[in-house]
Amino acid sequence: MHASRWIVTTAAGAVSSLPGLATPSSELHRSAVTGRSSPRAAASTVWCHEGNISSSSSFAKLDQLWATVQERKACADSASSWTAKLLAKGPDKCAQKVGEEATEVCIEAAARRTNGVVTESADLLFHLMVLWASLDIDPKQVFEELARREGISGVTEKASRAK
Repeated sequence: MHASRWIVTTAAGAVSSLPGLATPSSELHRSAVTGRSSPRAAASTVWCHEGNISSSSSFAKLDQLWATVQERKACADSASSWTAKLLAKGPDKCAQKVGEEATEVCIEAAARRTNGVVTESADLLFHLMVLWASLDIDPKQVFEELARREGISGVTEKASRAK
């Protein structure tokens, strides 16, 4: 299954109907930051056919990053956490950082520097999640919007937006 179709299907909650995909509801997610287990994180963890949260090539890393952002938001220790410091500055500063990182991705892409695109994309994903956290947006809301758009022509979808 193509990765984008998988994430949209997973976000839409259709995992159980797809062969080869699983949602281990009884497993706990171990925080990369504190080492503590969290049943809440396990319930929202995206699992695919790879099934291993430690895999660096799966969407599980995004779940792990989201859990870390949420932890830093809860702790709010801006003296030791860049994430907490950024969140303390509010959504406007978080949005500014997303814009900066998106611009850096574009610059690297235009220069055909693939390594730069990779590293700046990681920065962009991180700052996008921090922005979501600052606005109390859960990634599932974004995935649900992607699921809503699935199978709709981009031209049709864009034309349907309010002007």
